[in-house]
Amino acid sequence: MIERDWQQAGQYAFTTDLDAAQWAWEFLRRNPTYRAEWQAFDRLWRELESLYGRPPNRDFAAWKRDPRTWVAASDCADGECRVDQDKVLIECAFGARWGFYKFPPDPHDDDVVGAGRLTWRPQEASLPLVEHDDAAWLGRDPQRVALGFDLSLPLADQLEHAKRRLQIVQRQRITDGSLRAPTIAAWRETLTIALRLLDAEMSGASGPHMACVVDDWRSQLDTARALRDGGYRRLLRLRD
Repeated sequence: MIERDWQQAGQYAFTTDLDAAQWAWEFLRRNPTYRAEWQAFDRLWRELESLYGRPPNRDFAAWKRDPRTWVAASDCADGECRVDQDKVLIECAFGARWGFYKFPPDPHDDDVVGAGRLTWRPQEASLPLVEHDDAAWLGRDPQRVALGFDLSLPLADQLEHAKRRLQIVQRQRITDGSLRAPTIAAWRETLTIALRLLDAEMSGASGPHMACVVDDWRSQLDTARALRDGGYRRLLRLRD
């Protein structure tokens, strides 16, 4: 991972060219739990390779007999890993836990997405059932809206009409400034600030010093932490 001076905005010019998948990696690689888990995984992997070799000379039979190369399938609920006698390979379970395919990448690697060493697993969007009295979900959040459907009638026409209606409402709210467009371009400045604040925090900078990045650094740091700690997968839904 290239060490960047978080106080220098110019050192984050690389973010101009990032797509949604690359942005997601930038936040995940800064996650302290991921970093710690990867270090433990890497130590174990190197130990296994010292015992059983590396492909194509690996003793695959002995590798598979070592219980450290597997986790219970019940411990890998978040993914589509191959199950072998109620066991899942540790590398697949690791990736599934964090939302990606392929071998777990080193958080110090800068562009595992562009190099093809990480592919994000699709994440199904949640659609809550909003009841007539669910004001708590709607609140005054311009990001949320609810439409009514008549379940006694066929849904196909209603769903098509709902799609058009939602597109109109979305455009109106983007135009009046109450909603940000669901694109990387619209979010790039906020995301770049978030990376700088996370890097500042990782370097041990005190809170007040972060004001040189952005005045409302407290709320922006909260946003940055939320993206780092799981919200990175929401970025994959933004248009490049």
